[in-house]
Amino acid sequence: MRQQKGLSFAELSRMSGMSVSFLNEIEKGKKTPRPDKVQALAETLGCCPTWLASGDPGLHLAPVAALLESNFLSELPLDLFGIDTGRLLELLAEAPIKVNAFVSSLLDLAQDHNLGAGHFYLSAIRAYQELNNNHFPELEDAAAACRVRMGVEGPSLSLSDMKEFLAREYKVRIVEDGLAGRPDLKELRSVWVSSRRELLLNPANSAEQLRFQLAKEIGFHWLGLEPRPQASTVLGVHSFAEVLHNYQAGYFAVALLIDQHEFMQRLEQACQDPSWRGETLKDWLDLYFVSEDVLFQRMNVLGGLRGFERTYFRRIAYSPVDHKSRIEKELHLYREDRHYAGRLNETYCRRWLATELAGRLAESPVDGPLTGMSRVRFSPEGPEWLCLGMARPGRRPGEWTGLELGLQLDDHARTMFPFWEAKDIPEGTIGLTCERCPDMHCKDRLAAPVVLEQKAKRQAMRDQLREITG
Repeated sequence: MRQQKGLSFAELSRMSGMSVSFLNEIEKGKKTPRPDKVQALAETLGCCPTWLASGDPGLHLAPVAALLESNFLSELPLDLFGIDTGRLLELLAEAPIKVNAFVSSLLDLAQDHNLGAGHFYLSAIRAYQELNNNHFPELEDAAAACRVRMGVEGPSLSLSDMKEFLAREYKVRIVEDGLAGRPDLKELRSVWVSSRRELLLNPANSAEQLRFQLAKEIGFHWLGLEPRPQASTVLGVHSFAEVLHNYQAGYFAVALLIDQHEFMQRLEQACQDPSWRGETLKDWLDLYFVSEDVLFQRMNVLGGLRGFERTYFRRIAYSPVDHKSRIEKELHLYREDRHYAGRLNETYCRRWLATELAGRLAESPVDGPLTGMSRVRFSPEGPEWLCLGMARPGRRPGEWTGLELGLQLDDHARTMFPFWEAKDIPEGTIGLTCERCPDMHCKDRLAAPVVLEQKAKRQAMRDQLREITG
């Protein structure tokens, strides 16, 4: 109402007899005026005092009102990004109509793309990882201190030591067949029952999966993370804190299973060799007794300890039936070089190393994972990337999983990885999706380049318009 009348705080203060600071705090929602003050404001603004004190903002401000009345603002991880909630509220107060249009647009986009709070929170976690180079020293230190407390000797932890530690330190009871006979929960690896302090495990878990679940459970307790999800997979999102704590416990688990400094020494030793041995990754899987996913997550030491800011990671699920890939996880630590597809409903390039390895493994299964390396560009003029990949059977029947770690080949990377010039490393230019790929001679194309065709059509229209209008 003040803005519609074109009044400044000073002018409204003079007309209503209230101080500027008091009026400012009323607009921010920090103070509620007494009925006589509401009456005075209503008379000054020329409106009904009952309406002024009501919660009805009118149709044009309904989205902002709904946002303020919900717990969404309190759930936003603003502190992770150094944003003051008060400043955000000031923005809402200073330009409510413009902010309303922005909020309405976001809500429409979310509904169009079926995005819920879970997608938003996971996106926030990914941004949080990117801003911190996917390396959190406080979690690394916590895991190192826990290893000392557990008396770990050697590179790997034993299952018996982790079970005994959970029972002794936190009175946690491990039920290894706790999810047996529950087919609807077959995709879950564990369920935490806080009332009984029991960790119910899926008997179908591999030994590597079991070790990760126990290490993650130690993380929840060692770090004192509450609230926490009940299941290994976050099925229903109740708060951002729950999603953040789940990520922190998972990060802790990786750091507990593979000590960062010990692993960095092995990585540097392997990189001194002028040629890369694909068997090295398999040796590390056996040494630490972890899954391929955990090993690739541990590669975050490259960013945190070695300063590789231009890296990316992706995990895909490949179906040999239709030769299509589905992105399960993706992280890019240098935003200017982003070339991932996110939630695009398009056909991802079959020449990605992760997809190519998964396809080869699907055609000719072998005992153990399949590894590989390549040098690629995502555009003819773009930077070159050194890619390390691995493929294994997928979690779902008929699918195969491919993992890929890419590092931009700058001077730092070329010094760190002297084998990058090896002649047996394949190289080439690959696309993001078939719909966006300009390589019309690609033998692996599964869809027409409709995005580029539409772009060319729009450009032709602009050229014709310029010709007509001069």
